Amino acid sequence: MDYLYLSLLVIHISSAIFGVGPVFLFNMILKRAKTADQLRYAHHIVEKLNKNANLSFGILLVTGLILGWMSPYLFRQMWYIASIVLFLISGFYAILVVEPILKRLHQIASQSTSGEVSQEYKQLFRKKQARDTIANLMAIAIILLMIIKPVF
Repeated sequence: MDYLYLSLLVIHISSAIFGVGPVFLFNMILKRAKTADQLRYAHHIVEKLNKNANLSFGILLVTGLILGWMSPYLFRQMWYIASIVLFLISGFYAILVVEPILKRLHQIASQSTSGEVSQEYKQLFRKKQARDTIANLMAIAIILLMIIKPVF
């Protein structure tokens, strides 16, 4: 059982690294694009990374719950419960608040024919950055809960 638990823990941590890590880079990738062609390519990269992140988030949730099932005492730990609640809140936040903006940005980028990035895109991107700050803070809080495991 220890081998299985350790294996799931490695999968859980790896999923966090491969899923959460790239999400922090989305805005940096998109912000570097200076022309419509670069913007379309940047969105192509972000779209691929986002699919990987979504898969990783699913694996994170499943492995986290299985680890809790294997060690039921975790469900009595506030850091564990807070992490799950915050994870679910951040997931709904991403789906309902961030993803629609990202999709609209992708649509604007793919329809852009001029050489420059449009003002509409720039305004919407700033809106996305503000929303991403909230999502990133939730992710950091979850990571800190998982590392520090505070007792409260």
